Amino acid sequence: MEIRNKRLSDDEFLRERQEVLAQWPTGKEVDLDEAIEFHKSLPPGKVWTRKVLEAKQKAETYAITGMGKATLEQQIELLTYVQDEGQAELLGTSVDSLTRVHNYEAAEQGIKESLKTGKSLLNGLPVVNHGVAGIRKLIESVDLPVQMRYGAADTRLIDEIGFAGGHTGGSGNGLYSFWNMNSKLPVETVLRNHQYVHRLVGYYEERGAPICLSCQGLYGSGVPSSLVMAALLIELLLMAEQGVKHIMLHFTAQGNLVQDVAGANTLRKLAQEYLNRFGYRDVITIMTAGLSLVRYPMELGPAFAVICLNSIVAKLCGAQINDIRTVSEAMTIPTKEDIATSYRCAKAAIDLLKGQRIEVNSKAIGIEAEMVELETRTILDKVIDLGDGDVAIGTIRAVESGVLDNPFATSPSVACKVMGVKDSEGAVRYLNHGNLPFTNEILEFHKGKIAEREKKRGREVNYETVVSDLLSISRGLLVE
Repeated sequence: MEIRNKRLSDDEFLRERQEVLAQWPTGKEVDLDEAIEFHKSLPPGKVWTRKVLEAKQKAETYAITGMGKATLEQQIELLTYVQDEGQAELLGTSVDSLTRVHNYEAAEQGIKESLKTGKSLLNGLPVVNHGVAGIRKLIESVDLPVQMRYGAADTRLIDEIGFAGGHTGGSGNGLYSFWNMNSKLPVETVLRNHQYVHRLVGYYEERGAPICLSCQGLYGSGVPSSLVMAALLIELLLMAEQGVKHIMLHFTAQGNLVQDVAGANTLRKLAQEYLNRFGYRDVITIMTAGLSLVRYPMELGPAFAVICLNSIVAKLCGAQINDIRTVSEAMTIPTKEDIATSYRCAKAAIDLLKGQRIEVNSKAIGIEAEMVELETRTILDKVIDLGDGDVAIGTIRAVESGVLDNPFATSPSVACKVMGVKDSEGAVRYLNHGNLPFTNEILEFHKGKIAEREKKRGREVNYETVVSDLLSISRGLLVE
């Protein structure tokens, strides 16, 4: 399959829709024109875009996490409880793993068993099985905007039904899903599936119904910021070409405040620059920030500490959305009480920072920002060059050559040569840059930072150090 970063024509998009909606009987419930009118009838307080733009204007930061149960009744109970008891400003629907791989028959059985036992036997909401009418019932039961939160290699039918049902926020991350939620499909197929989703959102937008998509790039735990940001900026350009107008830049934080603030500032700068460079001057970006961990703390005390750190990072990064995980993340599927408590913790942490001017070492931020900008540009510009100016073609070729890489990718077509490790202050550096097109200046910077840690520890940084770093925050330390 060959794809280009070119907007799908309405004819091409609408023809494909017929095939997508035929995948499961509930697809017949989707009437796109009617769905757009439903979106336009929603009060402003239930529209994700309006809510987060208000947060941006007021310099507010709202917490969000995913949550999902098998039946509509369970999901409604969950969302209303978190809304009321968790003092939430935003809500999220997590889609179950069976739906994400299109096993709708098994998801249907999961719903039946959940109704029979009174317990949710799925790890999320089976959006497709519940159909448009069911999702509408869910959206109408709450007073807040709801985002669909999940990744999958092919999300087309899920998003058709979820958006028609009234979700006004979504994910839509093609590269993220290729790296992290896929082991079989080539990158071009996953990106093409997501072009459809982006065009669907563009179709809503062009008719006065804004839908805000999250743009992540890759799951970045232990991965240096520049590689994560380059992937995110690629995704941003792919979304913008298909008409997505409101995009949440998900900044992956690692816990070192200097590196995180420098990275977030640089991401905002480069996002606007590359959007302008390719002519997407009407795209509005919002920032989300979240700590990216391989393992979350098992004990409640450290788990609350991670939520507080996440909240501090989000505030320092100027994020509108504080993307948290719950206090029970490492132990079990969170209960409604777990989720509400986690929301209140995040809200209290943010509220305690209101009115305060908190500064991180500006000189250190400047050095980090200069380096991460150089690295990100080096990767992204090489991707664009590989595609002769087309970022989609360049991405495919970059994955093949390792110019774009992910050390923890599930796809066998990824080089997986890049490896990150923390320096003595907990900032993530390149232990192995693989085939990334870096200059000697960049490589020497990272070598020097790693050497400082080796000198301080009195022993060599190696693979065991990498593993230790991935687990350190779950043990209560930024760097061991």
